[in-house]
Formats: sequence, structure tokens, C-alpha cells
Amino acid sequence: MNRIFGKVFKDDVGNEFGVIRKTTLPFPEDISEYEVIAEDECGNYFLNISDCIIFWDHETNTKVELSKTLHEFISKCTQPSEIELDPSDIISVWVDPDFAKEFGISPNPNKKINKNT
Repeated sequence: MNRIFGKVFKDDVGNEFGVIRKTTLPFPEDISEYEVIAEDECGNYFLNISDCIIFWDHETNTKVELSKTLHEFISKCTQPSEIELDPSDIISVWVDPDFAKEFGISPNPNKKINKNT
């Protein structure tokens, strides 16, 4: 299972699920009856239900079948796609004041930095 950690599951149409990581306890009660095999960085889980691998979305409590077998699931895990962000696409940003201090920045924690103002 270690070979899936740090990767994403990519379905047949290119949707990515993950980044996949080892699970930490406790699990949400909604999935306590299932075999939890991994989680992602957003609080979602990968479950083994009757040998099918299922993605459970913690916000909507929905389950999506990703693969019919664990072997198929592992074979579709890959490195995440690179994201290119054009600075002109950024409208506003909030920076945690403690994080900013690490870089010598002293932002007003009550003010958003907005490029349009």
C-alpha cells in the first residue's frame, strides 16, 4: 500500500482523487463499518467495500466507486498533475499572520489583500 501514498487516483475521464496518504484515527462514524485503506488531505477517505475501492466525500457523505479491485485501484494511482497558476488569475489572498511573520511580512490580519483595490 505504501506505493499509493503521495499519489492521486486518476479515473478514466481524468478526474483526480487524493493526494492519498496514510490514515489517522479516529475515523468518522459514518464510515466506521468499512475497511478504510487511505485518506486524502481534505478529510475524504478511500474505502474497501466488498473488494471495490470507494471514495467517500466527508462533506456530502457520498460514495463513488473508483475501481472493482484493489489491484485496479493501485494501477490507476499516479503522480498528481502539475498546477500552473497565472498571477493574473489571483483576485485576493489571505495570509495567516503567523505564517507571514516567518517571511518577515507584517500583514494586517483583518484586511484581505486584493489586487483590484
